[in-house]
Amino acid sequence: MKTHPTPSNQDISITLPLRISFETAAAFLKEKFVGTNISKTDPQGKVINYFKILDLNLAESSAAPYNLELRLKLKTLTVLFHKKDLDMIVQAQLNLDVGTQKLYVESYKINSQGNHWIASSIIKSVLNTFIYKKLIKTLSIDLRPLLAEKIEDLNNKLASKLETTKGISVLGKVENFSIGHFEIKKNKIWVLINTSGWCVIDM
Repeated sequence: MKTHPTPSNQDISITLPLRISFETAAAFLKEKFVGTNISKTDPQGKVINYFKILDLNLAESSAAPYNLELRLKLKTLTVLFHKKDLDMIVQAQLNLDVGTQKLYVESYKINSQGNHWIASSIIKSVLNTFIYKKLIKTLSIDLRPLLAEKIEDLNNKLASKLETTKGISVLGKVENFSIGHFEIKKNKIWVLINTSGWCVIDM
């Protein structure tokens, strides 16, 4: 027997787990930064290019209290270290502010790899500015607009009956949502979304 779908007068609350792969997050960062130069403007207004970003990857950090590891491959552009490749790791502690629903970097640490001790000195003075002003700002984002877009897509499907299996469909709407938990685990970003709305199963 088929039922006629009628919205419920009572909200249904559901917690939905959302899993974001590091590949997806890294692709966003690569598009924004790979191929760009890290530079500094001197007191005379001249722009000096120090490094070019060749590659960028993300990994889970095993160095507490940091939970995210940002790996950069750089090519030096200065005369002294022209066309030398350097590997750099930024350890970051990425947290969620539940009140504002925003991700933010609470602390970070820069580690350089290799024997280029002079280049390491440059990294500490030049790259620190780049990391703080560009990368940290990019990692500090408001998740609500991103999730609102996904919720809207879901509601569009639910509005016209979302078929789960043959002969069974779901009609409903997610009306409210908030992020209740954030965690980085096994090279994936896990977010728990608390939602409320109504739902009718049509059989």
